[in-house]
Amino acid sequence: MATAKTAALRYLKIRPRSVAELREKLEGKGFSAEEIGVTVSDLTATGLLDDRAFTKSWINYRLARPFGFRRIILELKNKGIDPEIIDQAVAEARENVSPEAAALDLAQRRWQRVPAGVELLKKKKRVLDFLLRRGFEPQIAIKVLKKLK
Repeated sequence: MATAKTAALRYLKIRPRSVAELREKLEGKGFSAEEIGVTVSDLTATGLLDDRAFTKSWINYRLARPFGFRRIILELKNKGIDPEIIDQAVAEARENVSPEAAALDLAQRRWQRVPAGVELLKKKKRVLDFLLRRGFEPQIAIKVLKKLK
């Protein structure tokens, strides 16, 4: 029978995880709260489980795709990251990234993919909806749309 630590290491081998995600996975495998607590404490002490590092890594990964900060923040909340950690990491990331430039680049690529026969208003709506789904702020998405031709 596998121990909670073995199962946790297997999960972490696949990809980094937040403390809450790992707890949820281990609970799903039927491990006791005590086993999970000891495992999380051990992994946190060794540095293998760190919500701050996970948050920074997740933000960098999602910005490279590119996604907007609204979606990234929502994903991190769903992964059980403390709002204070999210706010701090997002503030750091905002200093280095221009969401408008990322949105413009993404919108231009999406604009090219919309079929030629689609009327202008529908084309703009499709691109706007796409940007909003990707988590860009509405005011940024609208500003970017005005630049598209």
